[in-house]
Amino acid sequence: MSIIVIFAAVLMVVLLFIGTPVPIALGFAGMTGLYALVGDGALLVAAKVFFDTLNDFILLAIPLFILMGTVLAKGGVGEKLYKLFDVFLRGIPGGVGIATICTCAVLAAMCGTSVAIAAMVGSFAISNLLKYGYSFPLSMGICVAGGALGILIPPSVPMIVYSAFCQESAGQLFMAGVVPGVLAVLLFSLYIAWSYLRQPNRVKVESTTWNEKMIALKEGVWAALIPVGIMVPLYAGIATPTEIAALGVLWSFIVSVYIYRNITYKDIIPILKEGLNGTVMVTFIICGAMLFGNAVTQLGLGRAISEFFVGSGLSSWVFIIITMFIMLALGCFLEGASIMLIMIPVILPTLLGYQLNLIWYAVIMVINIEVGLLTPPVGLNLYAVDGVAKGLGFPSTISIVIRGTWPFMALYVLCLILVAVFPQLATWIPNNMLR
Repeated sequence: MSIIVIFAAVLMVVLLFIGTPVPIALGFAGMTGLYALVGDGALLVAAKVFFDTLNDFILLAIPLFILMGTVLAKGGVGEKLYKLFDVFLRGIPGGVGIATICTCAVLAAMCGTSVAIAAMVGSFAISNLLKYGYSFPLSMGICVAGGALGILIPPSVPMIVYSAFCQESAGQLFMAGVVPGVLAVLLFSLYIAWSYLRQPNRVKVESTTWNEKMIALKEGVWAALIPVGIMVPLYAGIATPTEIAALGVLWSFIVSVYIYRNITYKDIIPILKEGLNGTVMVTFIICGAMLFGNAVTQLGLGRAISEFFVGSGLSSWVFIIITMFIMLALGCFLEGASIMLIMIPVILPTLLGYQLNLIWYAVIMVINIEVGLLTPPVGLNLYAVDGVAKGLGFPSTISIVIRGTWPFMALYVLCLILVAVFPQLATWIPNNMLR
């Protein structure tokens, strides 16, 4: 049995490293393990796993949030938010950079992905940051780090995946990311203000007039109301994440079509097709990962790991630190949801064996994945922003992006340490949510 486990795990790693699509690598490794266990019955097991996965109500929120993100991008909602924050914050030291981070944070409270937010915000923020004297590396780092907030601040696609695997409340998991997300925004803002004051070519920025502020507020308030419509029902417990995602899609269409008028009726079908493409890709990954997880469970890998750590009396912190390094390595090559889908089936029995708070660990896991998304050689956010900058005509290289990003990565690690040492940062809001 141990030989089968090792072979399946090595096969998955090899397939991933040679560039095989994630769902195929996971599914093929899972099928190999299942075939060694049950022979031809592996096909029946795979069919049942796929059916049960696609029939899970909570996972329906994922395609809805993906569609919502597509509508927000096409509808110019991000630019309206950026203009709103820029007008109000421009006059303070580092205000333009802080406005970029705040825009990322609010967009994160709408669609729940990281790479898409980094690319979206980079497309309109990089030029403005350079205009006001921010160095090119710092401008790139702000967009890369701000985008990573997408999987921490609710709603979060990886948190939905975690909920489906661990049977924890998706609403509580969402709200657990609020305080750590705000903490990360504050740390980034302080660093940006300090770094901007050290920029030799910074431009003196005049405060905007109240008339400009009111115009930006009038335009941006409709976009700013979208995350409020997500947070309040979640905290009050009056709607499920799936219901909120559906309402978010509807409100996003209303704002983009009838208020901002950036989307016409003829754009709706292409937007739905683009959202469908993203949904199929993510769903394919989830199905492959669920199959891999089923094989891992039947092969007893999770149980064996639990017996090794818990049974030998090792501290839970040893296990947590080891898993952090593994997720950091995976973050160099994979998106956040994929990392969770690979890791959770393997480590869940050990988490239960140590009787760790699963909501607290989810936040630790997500922040750790965020660090991985910023880590070379293949941190996905790095390449997303690098590609956007090149598309805008800037002489970007991945080394420039890394140089601007590493201070933010250090701040993410600081945030991770604070949440690990003070679990109340993650658990206070979920423990006090209205039922």
